[in-house]
Amino acid sequence: MAVDSIHAMRSARRRTVALPNTPAARVLRNPRPPYAWLDAEGLEQIHAASLVMAVGKSLEPIDDEALAIWQAAGARVDHAARHVWIDRGLLLESIASAPPSFTWRARNPAHDVFIGENAIAFGPNGGMVFTHDLEFGRRPGVMADFEAFLKLSQMTPALHFASWEQVTMHDVPVSERHLRRLYAGMTLTDKPLMEA
Repeated sequence: MAVDSIHAMRSARRRTVALPNTPAARVLRNPRPPYAWLDAEGLEQIHAASLVMAVGKSLEPIDDEALAIWQAAGARVDHAARHVWIDRGLLLESIASAPPSFTWRARNPAHDVFIGENAIAFGPNGGMVFTHDLEFGRRPGVMADFEAFLKLSQMTPALHFASWEQVTMHDVPVSERHLRRLYAGMTLTDKPLMEA
């Protein structure tokens, strides 16, 4: 059998595999307005500290398109060193242009997640180095563990999205992990996927 026909058969099988039909999570709303536990002075202190961290510091976009966008917006750009410096006015203007709410799209529209207006979205934790099970106890995570956690995220109606790295995959080379995570997320869940 030719390699092309084997590939075609596998592709056809993959297309026909349906993910479990899990009900969409409810939209939950926080009854308190955001930051209601801070007074105006405390909120302003956080805002001022965030500006100190961002204004005048160099960003390092990775492609020419990003450099061109920042330059067109008025930022100082060094194309040779691939650095961007944003001034306070441009930063505040950019923040003001952000929409107050948006819909985080999923592969399955039933799992789209509304973000904003005090809506709360739940997802699994990420960045764990170890996993634990009843058979082997605590051990370093592997790709099979990550895939199992994605499947659990898919099957859990209370979770609105799937997280980026629920456990580190120690059996996958670091240079490939982001690609394997993304592929697994795109094939094992139809909820929105958070990928860093």
